[in-house]
Amino acid sequence: MHQTEHHAVPHDRQGRRRRLTVVLALVTGAVLTPVVSVAGTAQASTSTILRPTSSEHVDARQSSTTVLSPATRSTRRPFPKPTKTPTPTPSGPVAPHAPVGMWVASSPEVAPQFCQSTTAPLVRTTSPVLGVNSGAPAYNTDRPNLQAAFEVSRASGEPLLAQNVAFVGSLARFQMPDGILTDGAYRLRARAVDGTAVSEWLPWCAFTVDSSDSVGVPGVPDTLRISTGPYSGFQQCGGAGGDPVMGTGDSVTLAASPTPYIVGVTYPNLSATFEIGHPGEEPLIRRTDAVWPSGLVFGLGVAPGTLAPGSYQFRVRAEDGNVASAWSPWCGFTVTA
Repeated sequence: MHQTEHHAVPHDRQGRRRRLTVVLALVTGAVLTPVVSVAGTAQASTSTILRPTSSEHVDARQSSTTVLSPATRSTRRPFPKPTKTPTPTPSGPVAPHAPVGMWVASSPEVAPQFCQSTTAPLVRTTSPVLGVNSGAPAYNTDRPNLQAAFEVSRASGEPLLAQNVAFVGSLARFQMPDGILTDGAYRLRARAVDGTAVSEWLPWCAFTVDSSDSVGVPGVPDTLRISTGPYSGFQQCGGAGGDPVMGTGDSVTLAASPTPYIVGVTYPNLSATFEIGHPGEEPLIRRTDAVWPSGLVFGLGVAPGTLAPGSYQFRVRAEDGNVASAWSPWCGFTVTA
């Protein structure tokens, strides 16, 4: 009969107990705390019990794995959304719009000679009138103190006069005083001024003064006529067929011939002023146009629809610098619907 041998396996049993204890600790989150055995310190290092973790340990573990709510995530963007840079506010006054249409005239009674024309203005007096326009009405609204600042100098650049003039409506003009200009070459510029706010200067405008009597008065224009279209020919004023007739939708040209016919040399700045109106009434239209490049025709275009049906008349005179001819006879015409 065999005797069963019983082998003591205390160390293996203890190993299995320790492993079970570690697994339970991993599952429950408990902290393994050594327990000092009453039997002696030799067994203290191998005996452990499970103890629940303190609230401090739990908070520490949670803080490292906390999932942020949507509201919290919105305040912790890694890249902040860029903000729009505000538009800087001007620190000084807003400048007025620059004026337009600077001109020179020999006197208030004759047509101005504009600086942007191909021919530099020529005036027949040492006291010409200088003017400029403020431009479209929307340019300088709400500026009751708007002025035009003029500067006049010799062609060499030597300054002669600086003058500020208030705008009356859209026009600012003044007449040069005596004793400043003599016959010769000059230049003019202007800008808009409103208190401390100023516009840019207009480009310099060259003009010439010639006050000699070498140029006489141009002749009275003649052969007044009207055309109702580019291919319709001309109806002569005072002809045997009666007064010219046109429709409200026609593209009308009023024309006359300068005298003498060779005007390019004798009158380098020759132009004509037309007046249109009803018989016996003040003119409705008054406009000045330069002689055509051929030097043989004064012409004024009237757009379709400008004149309502009725009876009208027009006349014309020739001008050069500060000299002007007498008015031509009136030419009557009729506008039909």
